[in-house]
Amino acid sequence: MNNIKYTQATTEHLEDLILSRIDFMTSYWGAQPDTSVRQLRMELREFFEREIPLKTYISWLAHEGEKLAGVGGMKVYQIPGNFRVPNGMMAYILNMYTYPDFRNQGIATEIVKRLVETGQELGVRLFDLHATKAGEPVYLKAGFKLHDEPSYRKLIL
Repeated sequence: MNNIKYTQATTEHLEDLILSRIDFMTSYWGAQPDTSVRQLRMELREFFEREIPLKTYISWLAHEGEKLAGVGGMKVYQIPGNFRVPNGMMAYILNMYTYPDFRNQGIATEIVKRLVETGQELGVRLFDLHATKAGEPVYLKAGFKLHDEPSYRKLIL
């Protein structure tokens, strides 16, 4: 791997978070009207400014120098507990995106590892996500399993 530096995002990283989310959504759904991009940019700024300080949205960024190489995030939330996850602490992993020049270098694998570790530190016991076909090997390697609902799930006991 090149000189990749991993950083847990703070509100100082808003532009990287917003840009990477828009880039990910554009690569997934195609180009969108400028009005939609502007609206999404505004909503994302409000979301990240609100959620990051509360630690209800966690994101890890990968940079090579000043260039953003990859990103991943998770929304942390709590529901009423159950027998498998008594504390009800869960996280939904999303916005996993590695820029094309940096793919197949282990960046997504490292980001998922860091997200799970950070979630565990916050008491998260259950991680959910939806995967693209390209992302499936990363999640399977990290111990996620195809769930019947269907979703991928990792239970930390």
